[in-house]
Amino acid sequence: MGLLEFDFIEESIDMLNSMTSTLELIGYELEKYFEGILDYKEEEYINVKSRVKSESSLREKIIRNRYLKKYNEASSLIHNLSDLIGVRIECRFIEDENKIYRVLRKYFNKSDDKTYYYNKENPNIKLKLCERQPQKQKNGFEIYRIDGMFNYLDRQIKFELQIKSLVNIFWSEIEHKVIYKNNTYLLGDSFLKDMMVSIKNNLTMIDNQLLNIYKNFNTSGIEHSKGKNKELEKLLAKMAHDTFSMKMKDSIGFVVDFKKPCETILNYSFNKNQQEMDESLFGDLMINGLSRINEISKKDIDFNQPILFEKKPVLNDEFCKTLGESIIEKINDEFTWNLFFRILFEIEPYNNKKDFENFMEFIKVRVISKDSIEQIISYYGECGKIIIKEIYLAIARTLIKVDTVEILYDYNLEKINFIIGESISNICRDIEDYEEYLELKDEIINKIEKKIIKLFN
Repeated sequence: MGLLEFDFIEESIDMLNSMTSTLELIGYELEKYFEGILDYKEEEYINVKSRVKSESSLREKIIRNRYLKKYNEASSLIHNLSDLIGVRIECRFIEDENKIYRVLRKYFNKSDDKTYYYNKENPNIKLKLCERQPQKQKNGFEIYRIDGMFNYLDRQIKFELQIKSLVNIFWSEIEHKVIYKNNTYLLGDSFLKDMMVSIKNNLTMIDNQLLNIYKNFNTSGIEHSKGKNKELEKLLAKMAHDTFSMKMKDSIGFVVDFKKPCETILNYSFNKNQQEMDESLFGDLMINGLSRINEISKKDIDFNQPILFEKKPVLNDEFCKTLGESIIEKINDEFTWNLFFRILFEIEPYNNKKDFENFMEFIKVRVISKDSIEQIISYYGECGKIIIKEIYLAIARTLIKVDTVEILYDYNLEKINFIIGESISNICRDIEDYEEYLELKDEIINKIEKKIIKLFN
């Protein structure tokens, strides 16, 4: 016969396991319920997650809190455990925690006992809103932690609701493992706790800085949108550059200058699908960009490996096919070409094939403006389309002849765009009809090619 407490633990775990499938179903119902509230109130949040208490967590909690003395039976413990189900509403910033809490207080507006509150649309889900929030934890920091009750058949299942920002999620997981669940005897225990407090304070400061950036980029005012877009591009380009620099140093032992590729690729990522930036997207772009760079920082990248395509890129357009096939031939020969597309493929969301196809289409759009295409077609009709096609091929041939990755840099694409725009304006102004263009075509194309080559000399 073993210790009474261990018998109590095993009995409690057996009861928990027998209820797990039901508890998981309730957790899912709670997720959808709180998502529905926040969506309806148009309150910003990232995610709603639920979890059922694990065996190991229950075992530790019974011993730590001496539940054997408090509850005579395992069933009594299980039915009174406040965090049998845990629900967590995740949001971006610490400031958002209070906003979401206020939404819940306003939504759960009815009570029969002035302790647990519910909404008339679903009286089976109640929150204990009589307590002050956020609550003070043992470590001195605050947390939004609310007890809840779910009426299931003829029983009341308890759950715990937490509202946490990204910084506080990160902090609590570290603290839980390093301090709360650390069973190792540490000689410098107080020193470690002081360090953890310092880390928490620094994380709070970072949260404030990110919030300020988010608000700055998310404020309305169309006159500032392009400037804000550029600033955000520069910020993320710098972060991407620093991240890839560390990866490159680890991989090949040295770092080359690749600021311009980072700037070009971030400009592409921002502008590939939109002509004008929607003001409401700035904050999301920032968060998504930071998240993507964070994912890259955790990856192992070998800069001495060839780039492989899942399938051969499909380049149906003649400009994209001519230039694209030439680039594919170089991509695993020279480091600068390989580096450019390695960064592009890491940052972009699809596979290498799709990302390459999209990027070549983007280059095509950048070298000749929509206004220039419309101008020449308005002058020469269907023949204008033939002229545009010939100019595109001239650009592709010239860029292949230049033979440097710098042809893809954003500022060079702008210069090429200007040269072509000026050339098309001259054609429309000086050449009366398509027949005259055919007579002067070689001279016109030759002049365009020379101007582009001059950019790189």
